[in-house]
Amino acid sequence: MDWFKKLLITAIWISIVQTLQAQQHYNAWFRGTLSVPVGKKFKIDTEFQHRRQNGFENKNMFDKNLMFTLRSWVHYQHKEDIKFSFSPFAYFSHYRIIQNKTDETVTPNNEIRFSAAVELQHEIFKKLYVIDRNALEYRIFSNSQSDITRLRARFGVRYEFTEHIKLTVFDELFFNVAGTPIEHVFDHDRIGLNLEYKVLPNLKFDIGYIHLTRLPIIPVTGTSKISENNIILNLTYQLQKRTKTNKAHAIG
Repeated sequence: MDWFKKLLITAIWISIVQTLQAQQHYNAWFRGTLSVPVGKKFKIDTEFQHRRQNGFENKNMFDKNLMFTLRSWVHYQHKEDIKFSFSPFAYFSHYRIIQNKTDETVTPNNEIRFSAAVELQHEIFKKLYVIDRNALEYRIFSNSQSDITRLRARFGVRYEFTEHIKLTVFDELFFNVAGTPIEHVFDHDRIGLNLEYKVLPNLKFDIGYIHLTRLPIIPVTGTSKISENNIILNLTYQLQKRTKTNKAHAIG
């Protein structure tokens, strides 16, 4: 894995240096998830995501469309500290990142994506966890752009203030391993923090901030870096398992 470590270090330094020269962008990311437990170890999620972006020469992060997503996930909790995830289908509608006035009227590009991931966590102190998530994605676009295989690696630290309140700080790097020019091996880097609050046993929300440095995916030939400031709000509702007592009552 020496090659991966070298690639990781190089990408981090490139990101730091070029962030100073990147064009600033402002986005708002919203996501809603319906989670359905299946047995003791499996869970099926259906999520809808919508992202907004600033328009040309303004900083209004709610001004224009950026992305719509419909995605499904199957999660398998192998052990308390190991989770496997598979997304058999995801549909994305990508709007052009607005850097020029004409970008506001460009027709969105659609994407079908398949993903697999593994997430590890390790408690290093009481209530303090190290989190490591690695994923592989296969991306199919509706335009003439080649299919892209992308690797993403996220490393973070989570502190659980209470059972209901958790804070996570993370860095996630994205690499294109196939389907792009060599200039686009580094795709983007996300540095952020996330506060999770469980309102009810089956309802939680996440609010946070992500600073992102990227190369634009549309067009994939672009080499001008973009620096994004993103606020995030995620809502997750998990269906409660029906007990035998409830089931019998319902039948009666």
